[in-house]
Amino acid sequence: MSKNKSILIIDDNEIDREDWSRFLKSERPDAEIVEAVDCAEGYSQIEKKNFDCVLLDYQLPDGDGIQLLQKLMLGNYTSSPILFLTGKGDEMLAVEALKSGAADYIPKDILSASRLNRSIDNVIRIHQLEVRAKNAEKKLSSSEEKYRTIVEKISDLVFQLDPHQNIIFANTAFEMLGYDGAELIGKPIRRFIDSDDVESIVSKIATRDVGPQATTNLEVRFKTNPESSLSEEVPVMTVLVDASGMWDVPDEIVFKDDVAKKFLGTLCVGRSKPN
Repeated sequence: MSKNKSILIIDDNEIDREDWSRFLKSERPDAEIVEAVDCAEGYSQIEKKNFDCVLLDYQLPDGDGIQLLQKLMLGNYTSSPILFLTGKGDEMLAVEALKSGAADYIPKDILSASRLNRSIDNVIRIHQLEVRAKNAEKKLSSSEEKYRTIVEKISDLVFQLDPHQNIIFANTAFEMLGYDGAELIGKPIRRFIDSDDVESIVSKIATRDVGPQATTNLEVRFKTNPESSLSEEVPVMTVLVDASGMWDVPDEIVFKDDVAKKFLGTLCVGRSKPN
């Protein structure tokens, strides 16, 4: 890991600060080291800069390290991992620090240059992984929201079935059948099919197949909502359904018998049959 890091030391003890700086410089000669002597100065420094790591002592003139940690968490200043420095016999204090948001702790009485720098590298690496995971989660959430918006706006029927052939998602296009999509959740798809051979139609809609073997252009007669005025004029509506099974493995290995896999349900799209 690169040693050219910016590190903030928050400790009112001048001798301790000199020790920490010397330990850091021994392995990080190019590191930027900033010092603060109390909570107020430390908080001000963190407001101004995203440090790669913060070394935080417990006993400070204007408060304690736990209080500062909690203040930083409330202010959402979480871009810098915090390594909490504890004294001998302060195990409970260390636990409280971790609960309050510290990335890790290290006892002062066994502190050495190698241990300090190793601990800093560890908390920085873990913090970077956490940041990447959070960013990926945000991007995924944003993508899901974007595609959900698209799905809700298109005129095609889009619905998802669980492995037991029950509806677990239905978009707003079901309004053209007189239904509120939300009221369909949890209901079996067969309830809405008009056919002399419902089971055969349902087996094709709720397919487990993917790729070329998935269901395409299946003509399905959907019942309109009998409680709506639409049902008197249009009791059924014919749509062409495409359906594909969803698995927890890529499509190309779904049909391999020696691969552990789980069937998640079926994704279906129904479009109006051309006149």
